[in-house]
Amino acid sequence: MAPKKVWAIVGAVGAVSVVAIVLAVTLSQGRSSQSGCESCRPDGDMMDYLLHSGHISQRDGLLVTWHHAANSQSEMEKALNSDVMVLEADVNVEGLNTANETGVPIMAHPPAIYSDITLEQWVEATLTRSKKGIKLDFKSIKAVGPSLDILRKHTENGRVQRPVWINADILEGPNRPIAIPVNASRFLSLVQEKYPNVTLSVGWTTLYIPIIQDKTYTRDMIERMHGLLQDLPQKVTFPVRAVMARAAWPHFSWLLSQSERYSLTLWQGASDPLTVDDLLYIRKHSAPHQIYYDLFEPILSQFKQLAQKRSGSSRG
Repeated sequence: MAPKKVWAIVGAVGAVSVVAIVLAVTLSQGRSSQSGCESCRPDGDMMDYLLHSGHISQRDGLLVTWHHAANSQSEMEKALNSDVMVLEADVNVEGLNTANETGVPIMAHPPAIYSDITLEQWVEATLTRSKKGIKLDFKSIKAVGPSLDILRKHTENGRVQRPVWINADILEGPNRPIAIPVNASRFLSLVQEKYPNVTLSVGWTTLYIPIIQDKTYTRDMIERMHGLLQDLPQKVTFPVRAVMARAAWPHFSWLLSQSERYSLTLWQGASDPLTVDDLLYIRKHSAPHQIYYDLFEPILSQFKQLAQKRSGSSRG
């Protein structure tokens, strides 16, 4: 056989081998979840994951528990040592918009721009010491790209065997006409480019003012959000300020009907005068798996007790 033909065959075999290796790596990353657990992956369904791990007994968002603002070493330790199911923390850039800005993602909620723990350290500890779900909240677009790179690295190493939510307010909401949310197109583009296998948690900037409490989410706000998300492949949960949810329920009911990928996460501001009646109304007009309840005590326990009592009565 002529030398040129030999090298051509070797080259072809080499090319096939490279393709095979790349394909094998890709497939191995896709199989990074625990055996027999389809939800044990960054884009896994949070309720299915918690059901599989034995933390909840049924697909009901009311059973899911949260730890807020695990943004320091002490708060992270408290969260890791607790029995909460999902760790929620805020990500910022070290020294944001100062001469000392480093570009390093840290755990901090604005206006804080310094912390005693970086995102890299936080992720390492959380993955090593727990099986809790992860929710990362971004208030600055500068933190998103570097943070997704960190998550992708750990995922490619097969370590992120749990659902991950990426949260940001990307549209203006009630009472915030001059608010500047995280840039929607840039945020969504970064997720598609760097870390698409994830759950999106995207919402609206809000401000609750009791004297104008009739202000709530409008149909236009909800339709604009749906327009941004309808063609994306990810699961989506929409954070909704709970005190405003009932008045806008026809709009949110419509939103939930648009896709099986959609859910809501009702959240409560520390001083929001949320009522159990409003929560019971929403629960009555939705499916248990469609709504997560990220609320404060004592209203959470009061609501949970009444909701479970009514559920038991209806089964009887």
